[in-house]
Amino acid sequence: MLLGIIAGMWAVALVPPYLRNRNERVRDSISSFRQQLSVLERTRPGGLRPMGPMAVRPIPVSASSAMPIGRAEARRRRRDILFTLAGAVGITLLLALMLGGVAILCQLVADALLGGYVYLLVQMRKTEAERTAKVRYLPTKADSPEPALLLHRTAAH
Repeated sequence: MLLGIIAGMWAVALVPPYLRNRNERVRDSISSFRQQLSVLERTRPGGLRPMGPMAVRPIPVSASSAMPIGRAEARRRRRDILFTLAGAVGITLLLALMLGGVAILCQLVADALLGGYVYLLVQMRKTEAERTAKVRYLPTKADSPEPALLLHRTAAH
């Protein structure tokens, strides 16, 4: 009975902010999609004007299609997942201490999920650091020095 009351209090405290954050993220992705679509329309040859009766019309794309997300949004999503897993570990720890039995198994599963996620984050960070260390940019014309001697071929040679 006491455990049900505690779980209900946690649900009342945690669920509304989680749902509000999730709804804001969906609205942000939709507005981002519309902004990217308007940029694409402006860069189309001929601008926004149709080019005759057989003009190519844009194909409607659903907002749920796979679109690349920005770094800040990806970082925010990873942070949210990490905090959610940490909260699950905390709640299952309390349940395991109070109830024991099956709650201990839930605690171990939550610990494994958090540990695996942290491991994946560390591997991703290492891969990114390795990639930045190995990337070498090619010199541009502005970076290359002027040749000291310029040879011209003519028909006389």
